[in-house]
Amino acid sequence: MWSKKERLEAVLNGEKADRVPVSAWRHFLEDEHSGAERFANKMLEFQNTYDWDYIKLQPRASSFCEAWGQKYSYDDYMGSVVAPCIDPLLHGDENLGKELEKIVELTGNEDVFLEQIDAVKQVIAGSKGTPVFHTIFCPGAVFEMFFGQIASGRYRPTSKEGLVRAIQDYPQLTDQAMRNITVSLAKYGEKLVKTGLYGIFYSSAALARTGYLTKEEWERYVRKYDLMLIDALKPAKIWVHTCGINSNPEYFTDYPIDILHWAESATGNVKLDSAKNWIGKITPMGGCDERLFGQNKALEISAMAHNAIERMKDQPFILGPDCSISVNTQEDELKAFRASVED
Repeated sequence: MWSKKERLEAVLNGEKADRVPVSAWRHFLEDEHSGAERFANKMLEFQNTYDWDYIKLQPRASSFCEAWGQKYSYDDYMGSVVAPCIDPLLHGDENLGKELEKIVELTGNEDVFLEQIDAVKQVIAGSKGTPVFHTIFCPGAVFEMFFGQIASGRYRPTSKEGLVRAIQDYPQLTDQAMRNITVSLAKYGEKLVKTGLYGIFYSSAALARTGYLTKEEWERYVRKYDLMLIDALKPAKIWVHTCGINSNPEYFTDYPIDILHWAESATGNVKLDSAKNWIGKITPMGGCDERLFGQNKALEISAMAHNAIERMKDQPFILGPDCSISVNTQEDELKAFRASVED
């Protein structure tokens, strides 16, 4: 009988396991901003209900910007999975140059970071040995959110305001802000890793999307800081997620990472089973369109998961949704997804 950790580690080593490892993750909006204990308990409840092979913690996306004092309202998410921002650090107007100076280097001991560290410790303690991943947004995604918006991703259009304007109008100040974000997240990340955390889910948002940043801009303002931050997160396993349409997972093949996760179901993306031709020793992940969840589509979810497993039968991979699943996801959908690896 394989343990969950043995199963995952075999796949990460490029070996066949007894079966494909699987998990899913979603936001629990009322639990993610109500303290470490409530958040941890909800994550463990979700794990214990479905017996996933790995736990991917889903903190509130706003937590990173909160560390710099950005304010959010949790009374009404207004149909989003990110609380509305009521006081952004950056506005993108004629004061942007001055506002960029607010993005200072932090200590890593800010209250919101300590809250997340506490939650991670509680989840690890209750995980029964299941590998636990916590989430860190890449510096570029945090920078995007300082404008009061959701980080780029999924099927949402990207904006030429915000990050793009900052790069074009204030390149040196933007570079310094990115460095300050990176160093701050590295301090926080090092504390996370010391909890015994198995890995980090590293969200690259849609920063690699074709038509958003130029390749040169991506190299200078994204890749450079990704590599700095990822280096600080070792020896945790690193799971990179490049989000949404046209997401260029091939950009990440020389990153020092363990897992590469992208939406093969999204326009402009390569298929999961093509990975053997270009991904090297990195383990591919994905296989099920997250948009199916919450739509009463248990049969379709099962079929898509089985299709991915069949296509990947000769290449070790990790089964997961292409991105976080709907807050309206139904129990039968999750059971169907979980059961797909047992057939």
